[in-house]
Amino acid sequence: MVTNPMDYVEQMAKAGASGFTFHIEVAKENWQELVMKIKSAGMRPGVALKPGTPVEQVYPLVEGTTPVEMVLVMTVEPGFGGQKFMPSTMDKVRALRNKYPTLDIEVDGGLGPSTIDVAAAAGANCIVAGSSVFGATEPGEVISLLRTSVEKAQATTT
Repeated sequence: MVTNPMDYVEQMAKAGASGFTFHIEVAKENWQELVMKIKSAGMRPGVALKPGTPVEQVYPLVEGTTPVEMVLVMTVEPGFGGQKFMPSTMDKVRALRNKYPTLDIEVDGGLGPSTIDVAAAAGANCIVAGSSVFGATEPGEVISLLRTSVEKAQATTT
């Protein structure tokens, strides 16, 4: 999370990034301009929201004339790894999935073998996992488990 994401769009594009996700909490005043700049730079725009931010705040960004293409629901407070998954954030994922059936919905924070099924069942189809993967004896097995859970949940909802 950066305080002025507009300052980083060109740098990220030059570095080869294919997507750029910004926190809604720091871009409330200029999100339309930011999304247009991200798209103009050839990247896919996404918006993230912290656990305490109401999900309704991202609706205009998904429904706008220049919409974001992904919503990231933070399932922990941003700042450091290894935090405990907050199950209450799944209400946001469910609300987004019900309202936008084809939207990419990403979750980040505390995701691992013990939490992936609830996130996937809520409608998350993009998973960020740090500590559970990099702290595992067999990281590939954890990644495979996460992928399988998401694929299984998607198969039951389509």
